Amino acid sequence: MALAMLSVAGYAQITGAVYGKEPSGKLVSLPSANVYWSTRDQGVTTDPKGQFSIQQPPPGVALVFSYVGYKSDTIHEFSSGKLEIILEETAELAAVNIEGLASSTHIDRLNPLLSQQIGSGELQRAACCNLSESFETNASVDVNYTDAVSGSKQIQLLGLNGVYSQLLIENIPFMRGLGSAFGLEYIPGTWMQSISVSKGNSAVINGYESITGQINAEFKKPEAKEKYFFNYYLNDAGRHEFNINAAADLSKKVSTIVLGHYSFNNTEIDHNKDGFMDMNLSRQINLANFWQYISPKGLEMRWGVRVLDESRNGGQISNSPHVTLSPEGLWKSAINNRRGEAFVKTGYIFKNKPGASVGFINSFSVHQLDMLFGHNDYSGQQRSFYSNLIYHAPFKDSKHTYDAGFNFMYDDVDESLNDSSWTTNEMVPGVFFQYTYTFPEKITFMAGIREDYNSRFGWLTTPRVHVKYHLTEKTSLRASAGLGYRSPYVIPENISLLTSARKLVFLNEPELEQALNLGISLVQYVNVFGKEMMISAEYFKTSFQHQMLIDMESDTSAMYVFSLNGKSYSHNAQVEISYPAFKHLEVRAALRYNDVRQSLRNGELLWKPLVSNYKGLVTMAFSSNMKRWQADLTAQFVGKSRLPDRSLFPLPYQLAEFSPAHTIIHLQFARNFKNWSIYAGAENLTNFVQHHPIISAENPYSPYFDSGVIWGPVMGRKIYAGVKIRINKKD
Repeated sequence: MALAMLSVAGYAQITGAVYGKEPSGKLVSLPSANVYWSTRDQGVTTDPKGQFSIQQPPPGVALVFSYVGYKSDTIHEFSSGKLEIILEETAELAAVNIEGLASSTHIDRLNPLLSQQIGSGELQRAACCNLSESFETNASVDVNYTDAVSGSKQIQLLGLNGVYSQLLIENIPFMRGLGSAFGLEYIPGTWMQSISVSKGNSAVINGYESITGQINAEFKKPEAKEKYFFNYYLNDAGRHEFNINAAADLSKKVSTIVLGHYSFNNTEIDHNKDGFMDMNLSRQINLANFWQYISPKGLEMRWGVRVLDESRNGGQISNSPHVTLSPEGLWKSAINNRRGEAFVKTGYIFKNKPGASVGFINSFSVHQLDMLFGHNDYSGQQRSFYSNLIYHAPFKDSKHTYDAGFNFMYDDVDESLNDSSWTTNEMVPGVFFQYTYTFPEKITFMAGIREDYNSRFGWLTTPRVHVKYHLTEKTSLRASAGLGYRSPYVIPENISLLTSARKLVFLNEPELEQALNLGISLVQYVNVFGKEMMISAEYFKTSFQHQMLIDMESDTSAMYVFSLNGKSYSHNAQVEISYPAFKHLEVRAALRYNDVRQSLRNGELLWKPLVSNYKGLVTMAFSSNMKRWQADLTAQFVGKSRLPDRSLFPLPYQLAEFSPAHTIIHLQFARNFKNWSIYAGAENLTNFVQHHPIISAENPYSPYFDSGVIWGPVMGRKIYAGVKIRINKKD
């Protein structure tokens, strides 16, 4: 399946629902039914209610509907209204009960990349205040705090820091440079329609930066059926959150949506009694306005703006009985983020060239980041521009397609730390070509190459290959290989360095990072008692040829940033099973193994600090008839991780060799009504925390102070509740 422009710019949509007809004549919704073009260039699956939305195929291309146990259906003509597709049962599986089989997370069966689709149903299984909390029920992505004072979170994919995976918002690069520090928390959960997580190298269309994978979040669309949405969230730690969305169809061609978010926390909490706030006092305002224009002649445009203003204040608590005032005064942290961005996406389907289309994306952003940690004062400003022009077309027939185009990225970053300042200016024009061969029901082969010129690092060649082969109708094998590069921004990508008393020393100028990623996966669908079980097994290896590393172990007075002079690699293996065990209960279980190692400055090869050696996950999702009641339970089993060697420090400030294995449990209940719902839950139900996460908290200006050695939860049990109100447009 070619990753065509249609997935980038969007085109006229066909919406509807897929039903199954039982022998009694009763119609039941078919969740996770396949809806795809007959050329297999595009495909989606239905949501838990059997509903779908897909780009309209070009002339001569049909739309196919299929579901296990039912006869497939094909339509060739499309009306402007909503489609209602009714599939007949096959004789051999007529007794299969479909009700309750909905899976809000699934592997994209048509994509040659190993891509997991996280739908709106999955996003509602937890409080999901923002993107960083959207992966609590996901086995592939880990989210951890970077330190114990800033509140910043980072993801890990394939055992490596999230900066090695490319984060996109509506297929536009997002968390780059200064945005990498807090960007995960700037996408409210209620704004998102879906998330796609691809492992390994992604397609060359979006650039050379994805090394371990790609995460693309899709916002709610102006043309969607939701007209008004309101959400209020409150937890016992003092966080309040308000979200409001409003959409309108101004005409048959023009629609718009406004998204708003406001949150604050005014409560000083110190559960571990170390004198430091466990959570920052914070305030965030986040506003967006998106527009869409759709012409029946094949032209579509999307454009919009988004602005954000956030402040965080933390550190020692005034008048706390657990604080001994230092001569330097209280140790405080202050963080301010201000960001503005605008984009325009244009797409056009050529009516006289079946299967041909063009898409053009342009985006601009400005980001200001100011941080104070004790005596460390950092300031940064980034101005970025991104442009992507892509042409998609078939060769002789629809089995052979290609994508070709031009990218341009520009980053102008000014940074200062204490009495030092520097500027990074980077321009990257590039071209790419990608060929896709599809033999329906058997093999998909996709090979791409891009050539870029980086104004700082010269010419870069990026080859990537993806193959999907159907061993049987229900067994698929995927393999991928390719190079990836990225420009490091050491401080915003590692802000925990500023929360230590040790000075930061650069032994080398930052250099371009380069890695080779290889992956293979097997996905098997098995019919068990008339229900479909999904079993997947995967293995990925990432090997770095060039990398910027941080030495926090060899010196008690300094941390060193240095270039790799040895080995650095990651082995990642995962097995996952999902199954609708009972009529209203879906169970998913997974186990992942990490082996991440890197050479120290002295050449010794050791496990990378603060990366767990395994993670287990069990989730159970219950929903009653008509989803009036919902209950979700998630258990995470986190293995040990190597802790930084602090044997050179005095005994009270040394650490064990490994962190302990531990278990984290989340629970949520929801009661749904026609236009509103209430929910309540608990995060970290067992109240497990990392004891004394701040080293030398009693004397923060001593040379031993460090808040960046985080391997477990900093906050204990959190109880929360909320209400959602949703009003749909009239048909």
